[in-house]
Amino acid sequence: MVCVCDPHGSISIIYIINYTTTYKHPDSLISFRSPVKATRRRHAQETVGPCNVSLPCYVTDMDKPTLKELTGRNHVSYSSFDTYQQCGEKFRLTRVLQVEEGDAWWFYGGTAFHTAAEWWDLGDAHTIPEIWKGAWDKATENLDPKKDIRAGGRATKAYPDKENAAWWNDHGPKMVEDYVKWRDTSGWEIYTDNGVPFVEWEFTVSLPREGKDEVAVKGFIDRVFVNPEGELIVCDLKTGSREPASTTQLGTYAVAMGQRGGVSPLLGCYYMSRKGDVSATRSLIHYTPDMLAYWLGSFADSVRDERFIPNVSSMCQSCMVAPSCYAVGGSAPYALPFQK
Repeated sequence: MVCVCDPHGSISIIYIINYTTTYKHPDSLISFRSPVKATRRRHAQETVGPCNVSLPCYVTDMDKPTLKELTGRNHVSYSSFDTYQQCGEKFRLTRVLQVEEGDAWWFYGGTAFHTAAEWWDLGDAHTIPEIWKGAWDKATENLDPKKDIRAGGRATKAYPDKENAAWWNDHGPKMVEDYVKWRDTSGWEIYTDNGVPFVEWEFTVSLPREGKDEVAVKGFIDRVFVNPEGELIVCDLKTGSREPASTTQLGTYAVAMGQRGGVSPLLGCYYMSRKGDVSATRSLIHYTPDMLAYWLGSFADSVRDERFIPNVSSMCQSCMVAPSCYAVGGSAPYALPFQK
């Protein structure tokens, strides 16, 4: 005989297991999930109250929403993990509620640079200005001209409107040119496996967890290089001005490559396009499948538990969903969770 309680505290369901028959308590609580999902079940009018049954009592995953139900995806990614670490409410707004996000030129510029560098690495014979123009046109093909697009950086005499489209179209080709020069002089070559170059290499891996469901991880590795010493280096291309302090993204990619590609790079770095060079290479040896399964699995568990805590900081000024965030005075697209 087992009492199964709702993860939010009150009795949800009591099962009396008699080997052949399962009975459901008539006063079971209909659990609350997410406020805007049409598929979510509503609260019961009255809760049952604290559990007073003298039976073994367990909180289970049986009534929690799945990742697929919450986010539309049955996997996690480093990008989603990073968003959750930055701010739980940002994750809820972007990944669960999928509110309309603001737009920024740095999104288009970053996408265009990645596309242009990819085309060049895969052998595009066009000139750099031609490659950039094609990449920019592709990145902005769905741009809404009526939409207000935010520009980053600082206003200067040459660019009083900051880093807008004009800035990117002036500096973007130079970034690609610098990348080509770095590739030509560094001696770093693209790693290939069975003829497949590791350029924007897509992966999906499953990391097992002891006593829990495995966690599926999906992503794209910008580059895997082989340096003149024969070392494999996983590299992510960055168009921002700040080098990431963390190597977790690189470590995640290294483990994924080991799980899927059979060989795991022990080193990683970031290519900083504004500097035209890579960062110092960093050791990734401490990133193991078990470590990442624990971190990413805990992240997935927290999402399924619907634990979305806002992190109010200076980063809120550039957040694309701040107008919808109650934590900074925005108009939340749902009843506030603490007013239930």
